[in-house]
Amino acid sequence: MRVIYNAIECARFANASPKIMTDIAWVGRAELKKNPAMFLQILAKLKALDPAYRLHVAGPITEPVFTRYLNHMATKLGLSGHLLFYGHVDDMPAWFRDKGVLLSTTLYESFGLNIGEAMAAGAFPVIHDFPGADELWPRECLFSTVDEAVELICGARPGQYVDYVRERYDAPLQFAAVDALLAEPNRKKADQIVFTHQGQEVFLHLPDRKDHIQKSIALSGDFYEPEMLADMRERVRASALPENATAIDVGANIGNHTVYMSRILGLHTLALEPSRRSYEVLCRNIALNGLEASVEAHLCGAGPAPGRAHVRTRDAGNWGMNQLCEDAHGEVEVRRLDDLTRTGPVVLMKVDVEGMELDVLRGAAGILRHDRPLLYVEAAEEAGRQRIEDFLAGFGYHIGQRFNATPTYLFLHPEGHLSAMARGLETPRAQNLRRRLRRRTG
Repeated sequence: MRVIYNAIECARFANASPKIMTDIAWVGRAELKKNPAMFLQILAKLKALDPAYRLHVAGPITEPVFTRYLNHMATKLGLSGHLLFYGHVDDMPAWFRDKGVLLSTTLYESFGLNIGEAMAAGAFPVIHDFPGADELWPRECLFSTVDEAVELICGARPGQYVDYVRERYDAPLQFAAVDALLAEPNRKKADQIVFTHQGQEVFLHLPDRKDHIQKSIALSGDFYEPEMLADMRERVRASALPENATAIDVGANIGNHTVYMSRILGLHTLALEPSRRSYEVLCRNIALNGLEASVEAHLCGAGPAPGRAHVRTRDAGNWGMNQLCEDAHGEVEVRRLDDLTRTGPVVLMKVDVEGMELDVLRGAAGILRHDRPLLYVEAAEEAGRQRIEDFLAGFGYHIGQRFNATPTYLFLHPEGHLSAMARGLETPRAQNLRRRLRRRTG
């Protein structure tokens, strides 16, 4: 059975406002199953440690006995002024904006939407370990006793679990999963293509056949840029992969390379795409191929330092030509690759970001130094290629082959995880192709 959990509008709740770590949010319909006795005991212990702690309660009160109980116990425990009630709140993103901690004391939940929304807003989650909680939320955030909850709250840090929610429950991911599930009885739709590659059935959603990449896939009935992908495959198969080997696809577009890395190469894959339109198609293609467990999609760009940017459309007929422009007030988050949470060593990276490749690599210095992955980097201009080559030489990389109509270069490190073929720059397939071309031309 496949379970698709609630969708969380992470973009709606995202904010960079400072958090007040002594302001604790508690959200939900106020009823006895929400376990008010526990949150009162937790608040009382916190107040004894620091009088600045306050519990903010948002949600309608449906049981009169709940109000009587809370007023009675708040007086008994000396919590007047530390327990604040808001009732129904229309604008939850604004309400969450400065809350440092989300406390959930519920006895049971099917999911806990308020928990995910608070995490998306940057609050640190402290969650009663109700049955099934460990399948939904970070185990290190669960508590069984009042003392455990107090310890978690005292050590809370803001923003720590924003990515956790975004990578698992973000609305585009969940909607794409629903679309894919509904499409299963009839996957041969006008905006989808199905083909077999290396014995694997592949499904790709192609909503715009005027787009260069999508049109190429539809006409060929295969992945885009197949020669470069075949080179990746031969190098991966010739090497002993480390446990939890990871690939990174920077400039993932609609997911052509992402799906290949995960489905064909079997690598855990991180996919970064700053354009929301492309990101939504990427998420759908991940879901169509059942890759949610092995692919983490990020709606963001990559650069040398964290920041903001906006997406500039250079060619409406080519989604892959979108360019990221630095903009302190832009709608797109920019992250360093070194800051991404990874399950294992990075063995392969593809970087195609329309002239910003060197900036991306500067933000991946730790990965280059420690993991030494294979690098497939686009460089449309010779001067740009030279700058990239000079930068990577400082990490021990040398240039290998060139692929694709827009030049994309392979850079190798002799001691990388996929180093079995690093000294022989050409794969057997490439060598055979070169020999055939030589025979044809004499």
